[in-house]
Amino acid sequence: MHPSLQEEQKLLQLKAEALRLKLLSNQMRRQQEASEHDIWGIVSSLPKAGLLWRLANMPHKVRNKFILGAGLLALLYLRF
Repeated sequence: MHPSLQEEQKLLQLKAEALRLKLLSNQMRRQQEASEHDIWGIVSSLPKAGLLWRLANMPHKVRNKFILGAGLLALLYLRF
């Protein structure tokens, strides 16, 4: 094979390897961002779970009044 053809082939192989590494790094970055987003979703839902737990442990009268008030507020919000 001619020396210039060998150099061209080697250059193309290096470009292909660089493109493969760039694609791999982008894929890894997307996976890392997705895992961070999943963790953030779990962490952001913790206060909601705590609120539900406290609501479940309230006395029946207080809990029923709270649920009734929330329902009336939702009804007013949806009506207007």
